[in-house]
Amino acid sequence: MKQNFDIFFKANERRIHFQIHRLGISEEWYGEFYAEGMFALWKAYKAYQPDKGAFGTFLNYKIRYQLIDLLRKKLHDQNGTEKVMQENITQLDNGNRHRGTGVPIVHIPEITLKDPSFWQEIRRRLTDKQWKWVEYFIIADLTVKEIMELENVTKETVKSWGKAVRKKLRDEKLRKMLEGRE
Repeated sequence: MKQNFDIFFKANERRIHFQIHRLGISEEWYGEFYAEGMFALWKAYKAYQPDKGAFGTFLNYKIRYQLIDLLRKKLHDQNGTEKVMQENITQLDNGNRHRGTGVPIVHIPEITLKDPSFWQEIRRRLTDKQWKWVEYFIIADLTVKEIMELENVTKETVKSWGKAVRKKLRDEKLRKMLEGRE
C-alpha cells in the first residue's frame, strides 16, 4: 500500500480543496488551510491501518477534522482580538454611547453627572412624572418599554414626560444656571 508520497499527494490533493470549500473558508485564509490540509494528508498517509476501515473515508475524516480544528482556533483568536479592540475603544471614549445610534457621547466636564447638587436642582424644576423619566431614562438608562412596565403607563405617556423634560432643559436661562455661569 505504501507508495511515494508525491504520487499519493497528487492523487488526493482534491480532497483538501473539497474540504476547504465545504467549510466555506475565505480567500484570505485559503493558503493557511491548504497547508494544514497537506499536513493532515501526510499524517493520514503515515497513520493509515488497512484493517481499521476504508482508506478514502479515513483521508476525508483526517483532513476535515484537522481543518475544523484550525478554523475553531482562528475564530477563537479573532473573537479574542475583537474583545480587546472593543475594550480599547471603550477606554478611549469612556464607554458612553447613544442608545439608538451607538455613537460615542461627548463627555462635558462642566456638568458632573454624579454631582448631587446638580440633580437636586434639576429635580426641583421638574414635576414628579418628569423626574421619573429623568431617573429611569437618563440615570438608570432604561428603555421606554421598561419604564412603561415599571410605571404601568402607555408608551405615549412616557414619551410625553421625556418631551416635557427636554423642553424645560432647552431653556437657555436654566442651562446657564445649571452650568454655573449665572
